[in-house]
Amino acid sequence: MSNHRSSHGRLTRAATLFALALASTGIAAANAATDATSSAFTAASKAADGPVTYTYQTLDYPGASLTIFWGINDFGELAGQYAIGNGTSHAMVYRHGQFKPLDPNALGDYFSAAGGPNDYGATFGGYADASGQQHGFLIQGGRLATIDFPGHLNSNLDQVNMFGAIAGVYWDADGIYHGVLRQGQGFDTPINVTGARDTYPLGINDNGEIVGYWDTNPAQKHGFYRSANGQYTTVDVPNAVSTVTLEINDRGQSTGNYEDASGGVHGFVETHGKFQNIDVPGAVATVGTAINNLGVIAGEYYDAAGNQHGFTATPVETSRHN
Repeated sequence: MSNHRSSHGRLTRAATLFALALASTGIAAANAATDATSSAFTAASKAADGPVTYTYQTLDYPGASLTIFWGINDFGELAGQYAIGNGTSHAMVYRHGQFKPLDPNALGDYFSAAGGPNDYGATFGGYADASGQQHGFLIQGGRLATIDFPGHLNSNLDQVNMFGAIAGVYWDADGIYHGVLRQGQGFDTPINVTGARDTYPLGINDNGEIVGYWDTNPAQKHGFYRSANGQYTTVDVPNAVSTVTLEINDRGQSTGNYEDASGGVHGFVETHGKFQNIDVPGAVATVGTAINNLGVIAGEYYDAAGNQHGFTATPVETSRHN
């Protein structure tokens, strides 16, 4: 959600329950939402058995030239950033079928972007001040707190799980990214892949598992998975030139994007070591940024004119034929 994270050129970082948000109230709407949720759980559970079919939905902030989602929770609420014309990106949320700027008075007129909300409603991300330095933020219970990693020029919060654990990043004048796991005030654990130039954690689930990317050359990134006990595994899409893993849900499914040998950019979902492409129909590039526990994916895609649009990809149950 930093300026880095919103850059397609650097390969950086609704749901089934939209039926609940968009439907009218009443028993019929509740039953439809329940059926949709059950179907999504069934479809997601089959992901380990083979490819899943997705339905795609474009969601654009009204009047915006750029819409990117960085988070989606299990209620289908989203957060991200939008820009009007060639203007600066600002943080926003999507709830109950409506877009809303995210606390513009507190975040200011400069760059901001948001992730989440988590299932407790917390939103988080980064915003720039008048000097261009970036700060992390957390909004919980209607209160905004600035959260920086002490002694460093720039900070960003990329994910906050249900237990308040933060996956974040800082960078100084050298532009090198260093990851941080914060568990409680003052309890910071470095997240650095051995031998890497950059280590950028982008997602943490409620089990304490972390995903992100590392590199020795910024043009060639590798995804990583960090177990709750601190063991690292590199995650590369087969035959990819570059891979970024952006989020992991509580079921162990992760999503991200990769660059193929011809320069094409594709989203992916990984389930138990199996990769499946996530490509919005008609898009020239797709970036998966978030995945909830129903297996619903959110992110951004580019059209032929180079415009950026937000999207969700919802798994659907398909009948099996003998």
